[in-house]
Amino acid sequence: MAAETSAAAERQVRISRVAGRYLVFDIDDVVYIRRHHGICAVLTGTMPQNPTQNLFLSLPVELRAEEAKLLVDKGVGHIADEQTDHLSQLGTMDESTRRAYLQHLRQQRRNAQQVFEEEKAKVQAKHLDKRKAKPKAAAAERPAAVTDSADSLFSTPSPSTTPGPSKQEKEAPLPGVTPTTSTSLLSPSPSTSLSMPTPASYALYRYLNARGYYTTPGLRFGGDYSVYPGDPFRYHAHYLANGYGWDEPVAMLDLVTSGRLGTAVKKGFLFGAEKPKPREEGGEGEVRVFCIEWAGM
Repeated sequence: MAAETSAAAERQVRISRVAGRYLVFDIDDVVYIRRHHGICAVLTGTMPQNPTQNLFLSLPVELRAEEAKLLVDKGVGHIADEQTDHLSQLGTMDESTRRAYLQHLRQQRRNAQQVFEEEKAKVQAKHLDKRKAKPKAAAAERPAAVTDSADSLFSTPSPSTTPGPSKQEKEAPLPGVTPTTSTSLLSPSPSTSLSMPTPASYALYRYLNARGYYTTPGLRFGGDYSVYPGDPFRYHAHYLANGYGWDEPVAMLDLVTSGRLGTAVKKGFLFGAEKPKPREEGGEGEVRVFCIEWAGM
């Protein structure tokens, strides 16, 4: 447990910026940011031959700008420009790195072959047990036949049930493996981390994340976030939330519509903003949050 905690503390999540989107391709990174930092992100991977299906999406996951900035601010992630980073690092790859990568692929193929063989052995053992059970059941159900010696002399002998020698199966070649990430080709330590602007609602998101809340996009409820008291796999959302600037006016129509909508779907409408600090002080300002619930609905 201590080793797992120390490994998590040293982990650096690679956030790939592709066409202005922030993506994470490594499944271990996806598990890490969800388990240790409360970031769910959104699965966006689909099949090239059926891009319109959206029921079973997979890697990569797309981070919102607030989530990517939070990981960078915590020092557990870095943003990489995929195009320039790949071209620069792959162009300067030495021979030892190439050999290590090929060895890594061969090991993956061996691991896949071992899994296939174990599954095949389980299936064969299951079928063998069924074959052994069938003759015993048939012998128990068959009535005892009384035959005399004459019948036994001229009766046709039953064919032997002993299986003959099986043909030797050809050794299957190792399965092909398509790498899902190129992290083994790239340098583990980031050469440069791209800067990014601060999103407008980042202060509210940071405030909620620091208090253990999970958030997902709140578009279907008309807000910036759907806020959960724990992992969305276990809890329903308690709030729909919007972030504002400190001096930004909040329209009364937004308060009424969001408050009534939140109450109608059994959620509170939460909104807040960060009070800016003077420049000479620096640091993070105070975040004030309010919650509205409609009565009599």
